[in-house]
Amino acid sequence: MKIEPKQIKIREVFDGYADQGDDGVFAYGGRLAIRPPYQREFVYDNDQAESVIQTV
Repeated sequence: MKIEPKQIKIREVFDGYADQGDDGVFAYGGRLAIRPPYQREFVYDNDQAESVIQTV
């Protein structure tokens, strides 16, 4: 498989954004699985998630 960089605009990434609950979250016209249905559930509570964001 050959991987080639492709320049896309941020608005293209959000094109077709669909949060399908337990069936996953998709965008980029269905080509990007932001949270696939087989992804495990979130582990952090809100305070822990905020701490992670603050460290970034």
